[in-house]
Order: sequence, then C-alpha cells, then structure tokens
Amino acid sequence: MSKGTVRRNRSSVLRIGCLVVCLIIVLSIAYCSWALYVPVTADEIIIRIMPGDNAAIIAGKLHELGIIRNQLLFRLMVKLSRSDRNLKAGTYVFGGRINLIGAIYRLRSGKSTRVQVTLPEGLSLYRTLQRIERSRIHEYDPLYLAATDTALVRRLTGFEKSSLEGFLYPETYHFDISTSPDSTLALMTNLFFRKLRETGIEIGDRDEFYRILILASIIEKEAVQEDEMPLIASVYWNRLRRGMRLESCPTVDYILERRGIRKARLSREDTNISSPYNTYINAGLPPTPICNPSINAIKAALHPQKSSFYFFFADNKGRNVFSASYEEHVRKQRQYR
Repeated sequence: MSKGTVRRNRSSVLRIGCLVVCLIIVLSIAYCSWALYVPVTADEIIIRIMPGDNAAIIAGKLHELGIIRNQLLFRLMVKLSRSDRNLKAGTYVFGGRINLIGAIYRLRSGKSTRVQVTLPEGLSLYRTLQRIERSRIHEYDPLYLAATDTALVRRLTGFEKSSLEGFLYPETYHFDISTSPDSTLALMTNLFFRKLRETGIEIGDRDEFYRILILASIIEKEAVQEDEMPLIASVYWNRLRRGMRLESCPTVDYILERRGIRKARLSREDTNISSPYNTYINAGLPPTPICNPSINAIKAALHPQKSSFYFFFADNKGRNVFSASYEEHVRKQRQYR
C-alpha cells in the first residue's frame, strides 16, 4: 500500500470520526434542549418537598412523578445555576406544560400554591370533603376525621356537635395546599360565622339556632328557586307547629347518600328506612343539618313567609306548587303529572 493511500485512508477515518463527534454533539445538544425545555406533561401533579431534601432526592421525586426526564441533567442545572442550596421545602403543583428549567425556578421561588375549589350551596359534609379531595389538597380520611372530631368542632364553632355539617360556608375558595385539614376547615367555618355577622344574624340561644340551621339545610335542598325559600319555610313551620311529620325527600336522600346510594326518585320502601334522619317516619327535625345551607336559606328559616300551606311538590317547570290541604295537593299533582 502506497503512502498516498495510507494518507487518504487516515484522512477518511478522521473525517468520519469528526462527523461522528459532531453528530454526537448535535444529538447531545438536541437531547439537552429537549430535556430542558420541552414539557413532560400537562397534567397537574402535586409534590411535597421535605426540609432536608437535597437535589438528588428532589430529582428522584420529580422523575418518579414524570415531571422531569433526566435526573442527572436536573442535578447539573441545579449546580450550574447555584440553586442547590436554594430549593425550598413546601407543597407544589406542577403541570400546565412546565419544563425542567421551570421546575427549578418554581422550587427556588418557594411560592405557596393555591388551588381554587368551588363549593356550592346544598352540598353535604361528605360531598364537600369529596370535592376538596378531588382538588388534591387533602385526602378524604384525614379531612373526615378532622370534620368529625368533636373537640375540633367545639373549638371552631362553639357548638357541642358531632360534626361540622351545616357550618362549612358554601363559597369559591383558594386553598393553600400546604395547610393542614384543620386549617382548611377553620377557614370555611370562620367564613360562615363572619357571613352571619355581616347579615345581622345573631346566634342567641345555641340550641334554637342549631334547629334553625337544620331547617335551613332542608329548605336549601327543597328549593327549586331561591325566592321560594320563605314559602317553603312556612310549610315546614306550619307542619312543625301542628306536630305533623315533615316528610321531606332530601332527608331520605341524605340517608341514602351516606350509604353510597343516589336515586333520581325515591320508592315507598326508601321512605320507610329506619333512621333518625327519616322525616317520613319521625316527627320533628333530623338530628343534624343535611347540608351546608346558604345565608338566604337561614334567613328563610328565621323569617318564614306567612301562609296556610302544608304541602308542596316540584313541577316540571322549575318551580314548586303549594297547597293548603292534602286533597288539594293530590289534585294538583294529578294536573302536573
């Protein structure tokens, strides 16, 4: 083999080697850019960084949850940005197409994350806690244990009751996800009592107010339209004064809900369920509220409209139809059904 041939072969090898090296560099740059700047997921993921977690531990958590692609690259960027001592403990929500660089910035800022949760009027305690759980602020069991802790109920409300049913004000909240279940519930009960004060509702005798709260919760569930609440209240007050059973379907719905059952229409068998909440078989009010009522429902229970009505039913037009006698009630039902 001539010297010229050897030179040409070496030159070819060098060119190929350079091409391979360049290709590796280009691919490495492309991979790093992809891993650094291209978001992994649009899903919202909650992660808790504990005090003492270093960059390696945090990288492992982020990678396990699918927030970053490469742990080594995360640790390298943390080192290069001198962020290794500035990653703050706390609870964070990652998502919305966040990338690795964005994750580092978020952990450096240490800003507490708030989650918006809308809790409409008429949700029971169980439904309220389920909504909060779905927002991934707290798990259901710790929330339920707190909401049924009689010592906590007493501290938050001043009432000696078995749960916070009725005291959790319906509102759109922005919860800090790093707070405890107790603090989350305290925020809601504090707002309940503040709204009472702002609207001039005085608690007075606690037993009597609790009866009002129970009745308001039934009114809340029965009302098709808000302007009907005072008239519905009059029906129930009329029945209570005469010693009649309330025969309220929402009280039976509440029993079924606690058993994990939801029905569009109750059967006769349902209305005979043995429970202190069943107002078809028990006189008077149920032992606790059946939902968290609005201020307007509480006002209606306190100041019912004067009427001679004892019966009502929902029509097919989004209203209730009221009657003074059972015969009139049956006759009107036949007209609408």
